[in-house]
Amino acid sequence: MLKESLNNKTVLVTGASSGIGRDVAIFLSELGAKVIITARDVPRLNETFSLLIGGGHRQIIADISNVNNISVLMDELFFQCGALDGLIHCAGIQHTMPVQIISESTFDKLFNINVKSALFLVKCLRKKGRYNINGSSVVFLSSTAALTGQAGISEYSASKVALQGLARSLSIELAKQKIRVNCISPGVVETKMLSEFQQGLTSEQFKKIQDRHPLGIGKTSDIVGPIAFLLSDYSSWITGTNLNVDGGYTIG
Repeated sequence: MLKESLNNKTVLVTGASSGIGRDVAIFLSELGAKVIITARDVPRLNETFSLLIGGGHRQIIADISNVNNISVLMDELFFQCGALDGLIHCAGIQHTMPVQIISESTFDKLFNINVKSALFLVKCLRKKGRYNINGSSVVFLSSTAALTGQAGISEYSASKVALQGLARSLSIELAKQKIRVNCISPGVVETKMLSEFQQGLTSEQFKKIQDRHPLGIGKTSDIVGPIAFLLSDYSSWITGTNLNVDGGYTIG
């Protein structure tokens, strides 16, 4: 059923060079979508592109932490591919940094890629002719870190809270244009980002995180289905919401 809904839809996936971004791009291609992937790591983006199923896909190298680069990316995208049916914003960074060593530069770097890029991608998308007037869907990749506290990730947590607030406000503002905006909040998922994050933890600290997930640590395959649902016509009456996909992490 999802395949029927997503077949031939044109979708942009940011952060597609690895992790959830890569796997959702592959999954959408399997469902018949025409996928445009973007990231700044050329070799890894090429690898993702080689794994896409079917034809009509595109890849565009871009560093979307810079607003000017976003404008160039979106101009090129619409010139090559026309109006978008969906935008999945998976690009993001995370670091473990106690508050005493946070600097303005680390804060700005994280917020530029995690939050500012989301806002300006949507600003470019909402221009006339750049989105499907019959209905388009935007999905931001937030995190359960927006809902639960944890030492050492205050910048990251704040950025994911910001994404949820952004989605709620944009969903109201863009409803008349039939652009839906929602968030997905994964729990801890096995990705390269998790491996890097785990390096800053003791085994006892990571065991506590594992124990917080009644259904266990997640895999990217657990996240791509819910993202595809929010992209599809089956979620056409859902906007401004956040869907926790977390193995039960936020229950307790």
